[in-house]
Amino acid sequence: MAAYAPRFPVPSLAVVGIVSTLLALTLTTVVSLSSMREFKQRAAIVVHTNDVINRIDGISALMTDAQSAVRGYVISGDETFLVPYRAAIDALPLQLTELNGLMAGKPAPLRDLATLATLAHASLAIGARVVQTRRSDAGAAMDLVTSGAGDQIQNRIRAQAQRMTAAGQTLLAERESAAADSAARASLLVALGALTGALISGAAFLLLRVENRKRRSADIALAEANNVLMQRACQLEATNRELESFSYSVSHDLRIPLRAVSGYARMFEEDYGDRVDSEGLRLLAVIRDNSKRMGDLIDDLLAFSRFGRQAMQQERIDMRAVVDTAIRLVRRDGEEVPVQIEIGNLPRAVGDPALLQQVWVNLLSNAVKYSAMRDQPVIRISGIDTLTGTVYSIADNGVGFDMQYYGKLFGVFQRLHSADQFPGTGVGLAIAQRIVTRHGGRIWAEAVVDQGATFYFALPKQESIP
Repeated sequence: MAAYAPRFPVPSLAVVGIVSTLLALTLTTVVSLSSMREFKQRAAIVVHTNDVINRIDGISALMTDAQSAVRGYVISGDETFLVPYRAAIDALPLQLTELNGLMAGKPAPLRDLATLATLAHASLAIGARVVQTRRSDAGAAMDLVTSGAGDQIQNRIRAQAQRMTAAGQTLLAERESAAADSAARASLLVALGALTGALISGAAFLLLRVENRKRRSADIALAEANNVLMQRACQLEATNRELESFSYSVSHDLRIPLRAVSGYARMFEEDYGDRVDSEGLRLLAVIRDNSKRMGDLIDDLLAFSRFGRQAMQQERIDMRAVVDTAIRLVRRDGEEVPVQIEIGNLPRAVGDPALLQQVWVNLLSNAVKYSAMRDQPVIRISGIDTLTGTVYSIADNGVGFDMQYYGKLFGVFQRLHSADQFPGTGVGLAIAQRIVTRHGGRIWAEAVVDQGATFYFALPKQESIP
């Protein structure tokens, strides 16, 4: 019986091995491609997250440069200092639009971005106000810079950027970890495709290295920018001290020739008054009156400088007692005017009692002066606690003022009424603003011509004071 010969030969081990190898290579290629696609997707996500973090840092640095530029312009008056500020105005909308595109579909990051955008626009608005003020009144512009409003906004911008960056770094770490796990799984699954996996991993590693190098370079640049900002802040502080010292010295030195003018005019009037006609005596009186007015201006300028340098005490204050003392001082020092003063609730506050008493004295003096011509002058004082602090108000039924001139209200030597009609030097409100600002608060006013004015000042809460 003939042996059975199969129609198809049995494949040899070599053929099986080749086929198996081809199948394995095919399988490993498919797995490799799948793993490579997964790895590329994760790497792209890492790059995307890094891009978001870098852009957030860029916006923070942009706002820092803009604030420094405005301060440099206020100090020097040189318009070239405003180049970074104008660049920030132009660049901010594009930066925010690109970030919004990167964060599309992510509600929480978009809410954080909206907050950052609001703060950035607020910072630029403060800068615009300072620049506009500097062009007409350098002193008022310096007061706006030193008020701390811009610094508060800038601190909030940095804090918001840090929060967003921290969230991004946490997400970045998770995604980098996921990318590393994916690479590890690919290495285990693709035994025969090790070379391809190595190339892909190597390329991804190089990409991450490049991104990390860029990030480190950005961190170094940011640190250098922060150092420059700190130096500029120190220079600004030193310049402020020099300006205050200069104004104090000049004001002090002006007293000597002013006393001489007034004294010689008085002696001339006493010794030769009988030889001078009425016009000459009138002119001598004008000299003495203007000498006295200049002396008052110098005294107020010295007081303004002193209140800027005076050390502050922080303690809990019975504001009703402070107001009562201020009322006694105003009634003692001023003319006897039958003014009705109504005092409402006055919550306690934290601050320097002597300095805040000066605020009340200045505001009360103004209220009495500008309401004295009424048949029944009335002044109403009250306060209210809010979530962020305490707001105090003092309202009168006096002559008021036109709100279109509000920008001059707290300027040194700025007056909204004639000195002949209402005597004064125009420093009292500037002193009040400086004191309130040093307490971390703010002061403002509302008025209608011939219907009175209301002044407000707010002090922040200080829970740490017992």
